[in-house]
Formats: sequence, C-alpha cells, structure tokens
Amino acid sequence: MNDVLSATDKSGVQWLVCLCFYAKFTSCRAFKALMTEINDMAGQHEVVAEDLQANVIRELTALVKDLREERKKQLQEGQRLSQSLQTQIESLQRAKKAYDKAFKEAEKAIDGFQKADADFNLSRAEVEKHRANMAHKTQTCDQAKNEYAVQLQQTNQLQRQHFRSGLPEVFRQLQDLDEKRIKNIKNFIKGSVELERNVFPIINKCLDGVLKAADIINEKEDTLLVIEKYKSGFQPPEDFPFEDLSKGGSDSGSANNLNNIQLGSKIKDGGYTVKGTITGKAMKKRAGIFNIFGSRGNAAIADGKEDLSELPPNQRRKKLMQKIEELKTKVTQETAARDGLMKMKGVYEGNPALGDPRTIESKLTSLVRNLFSKEFSN
Repeated sequence: MNDVLSATDKSGVQWLVCLCFYAKFTSCRAFKALMTEINDMAGQHEVVAEDLQANVIRELTALVKDLREERKKQLQEGQRLSQSLQTQIESLQRAKKAYDKAFKEAEKAIDGFQKADADFNLSRAEVEKHRANMAHKTQTCDQAKNEYAVQLQQTNQLQRQHFRSGLPEVFRQLQDLDEKRIKNIKNFIKGSVELERNVFPIINKCLDGVLKAADIINEKEDTLLVIEKYKSGFQPPEDFPFEDLSKGGSDSGSANNLNNIQLGSKIKDGGYTVKGTITGKAMKKRAGIFNIFGSRGNAAIADGKEDLSELPPNQRRKKLMQKIEELKTKVTQETAARDGLMKMKGVYEGNPALGDPRTIESKLTSLVRNLFSKEFSN
C-alpha cells in the first residue's frame, strides 16, 4: 500500500513539475490569457441572452397571445356576418318560392273562375264558389308578393351592408393586426441588434486582449527555455587520433574512445507530460530528447538524499544552486527563530515573572545545533 501511495505521489509531483515548466512558455501564457478573454466574451453573450429573454422574448410572447386572440375575434365576427347574410338569403328564397307558388295558384283560380263564369250549365252557387276561391288565392298571392318584396328589400340592404361596411371592417381590423405584427417584428429586430451592440465595446476589448495575448508569444524565448532545461554542459568530444599500426601502435586506445562515446541512436523515455487533448487529465510517458552526450538518467533518491552524480554538468549545477538557495532560506529562517528566542530569553532573565528562561534553553540549543549543521552543509 505504501509503495502504491509513493508511486502516486511521485506521479503527482512529476505532473506538477511538468505543469510548472510549461507555464513558463509564452505560448502557454498566451493561451491562458486567451481563455480568460473567451470566458469574458461568453459572459457578455450570457448578458445578451438574459436581456433578450427579459426585454424581447417576454414582450414577443405577450404580443403573439394578443394577436392570436384578436385575430380569432375578427374571424368569428366575419363568420357571424356571413352567416347572417346567408340566413337572410335563405329567407328570401323561401319567400320567393312561396310567392311563386301563390301566384300559380292564383292564376289557376282565376282561370277556373273564368271558365265557370262562361259555362251556363253551372249553377250560380258553383260560380260563386269559384269566385270566392279566386279572391282567396289572389289575396294569398298578394300577401306572398308583399312578403317577398320585404325579404328582398332586407336582403339587398343586408348584402350592401355586408360587402360595403361589415366585411371591409373585418378585413381592416385584420390588416391592422398584420401591420401591428410586422411593425413589432421590425422593433424586435432593432431591439435585439441594440442589445447586441451594447456589448460590442466589451467584446472588442476582449478581442484586443486576445490580440495582446497573441503578441506576447515569442518563439525564440520558448525555444531558449527548452534549451536551458535540457542543455547538458558537456563539451564536444575531441577528434579521433590516427593510430599507425605499422609503427607498433595499438588500437586499444581508439577502441576505448569509441566505447566511451555513446551516441543517442535511441530515444529514451523521458519525463511525464499531459496528454495533448483539451480534457487530458492523465499522465503518459513521452519520448525524451536524444541522449546526444550520453545517458542523462534520472537522479536516484536513496536515504532521503538526491543523487546528482549521474546528471550532466549543467543540470547538476542547476540542482546544486537550487539546493544552496533552499539551504540559505532555511538558514535565514532558523537565524530569525534563534534571534527571537534569544530576545525572549533576555526578557525572561530581566523579569522572571514573565517566564522561566530555562524553558527556552533546550529549544535554543536544538535550534543552534540545526543552524550550525545547515551552515556547515552550506
């Protein structure tokens, strides 16, 4: 279990070291600044969306509801007017049909009376009967004629009113509704553009920030960082000497020189790097640089001490300088703590009521011992 935890901690430390190294690149700093500006731009788009929801979509929804209800009302009014006209036309048709029937019956009754009056074989009572029937049918025909005339007058009046005022008024109301709809579409478009335009200054400032982030990218500086990290400090090897075997020379020296020089014909596994994807979280091994000047190796850690002997000279120098700076920092901290304890001891000796000076002596002794050991190692 401890081995697993140690391996996990080691991977985490290597990952953090990798991130710290890549954070020095100008391209990485520019990308970070770019993400900040894009986040600000996304925030402005959210503001636009909220304003559209509050100022445009809400009013648009209410307008659509009102227009739908008003249009339904006008269509119902038009249907009512058409139904009234149709009912009146049906009444006119019934009156005309009744008048036509009464007229034919009246003609038939008149013709029957005339025949009966001319027939001397019929009695006077039968002739009077035909006369009364003729008078009744004629009166019924006149009534049907008057009813037809009234219905015709009402129908024509209603038809004129329907086509000259009623239906045009419905169409005018529908036209007003459509004009209102179109006008509000124009206003909503203008309002939406105005909301977008309000955030243009901030978005332009974000775009200026993106350009500024791009301007800080320096390919020379980034490549120099890589060179500084991986340069070994080794000197190029000297030329191979010519061994004249005819003069009794030996090729053992040349063989040794050739064996001592290890050209980087293989790519060794280097450190860890973050996967080259946007969401890459895991670590993966990547190929290291060519070991042109021999095996660089990883510094072994044993008994809590870091073995720097196998590092290239330049890398070893950097590690040692880092250790020296760490020791200097610790010495400064220990010195400050020692001075504080000395002052506290002096205060206790001057006024025993505040404390016993002997309680500080053990701490002071241990602190001085640690300080001397660090100064000696430094």
